[in-house]
Amino acid sequence: MNLEKYPVISTNEHLTYEFLSEGPNGTLKKVIYFQEIDDNLFNLAFGDWDESKQGIDHKARSNNHDRDKVMATVAFAVMDFINNYPEAEIFAKGSTPPRTRLYQIGIFANLHEISQLLEVEGFINGAWQPLEKHRNYDAFLVRVK
Repeated sequence: MNLEKYPVISTNEHLTYEFLSEGPNGTLKKVIYFQEIDDNLFNLAFGDWDESKQGIDHKARSNNHDRDKVMATVAFAVMDFINNYPEAEIFAKGSTPPRTRLYQIGIFANLHEISQLLEVEGFINGAWQPLEKHRNYDAFLVRVK
């Protein structure tokens, strides 16, 4: 995927990625964190960095008019993470249904390229299944083919 993305700093053995979003609401620090929740199963956590809480604010709405660039940066971090942890599976679910839908829009917009390297499943009706257009999924699971 040759999408415009932000420069990323990877820390913590490729488990944490940081970048700066720039737009009309200023420069905002964003953090992507892969947290192991089971053997080789990692949750993708993402959001604005909250300096006062020293943690990720999963529900912040920065409205910095750079959504596509931010999503491309998250996709880059996923690929870098998988390159460093090829046996890993990544679980992704937005902090709200609209955010999960945003992930889905990004996945489907680039599905042809993504499917060359990765297997992506969607969670719907209590089960994991291959992605189909025109279905809204509750979560996603990504792994190397």
